[in-house]
Amino acid sequence: MVRLTFAISDDLKKKLSLQPDVNWPEVFKEGLKKKLEQLEKLHARGDL
Repeated sequence: MVRLTFAISDDLKKKLSLQPDVNWPEVFKEGLKKKLEQLEKLHARGDL
């Protein structure tokens, strides 16, 4: 497994910290997967 590091604004970090029960890394991973699937579909159709 590979580890990636992303920078976010201080304001966003504060807002995320207000939701301690959310597994933010998992939310981020799912968002990346969803976006990648969208891009792959566009690419397969020739729209990219």
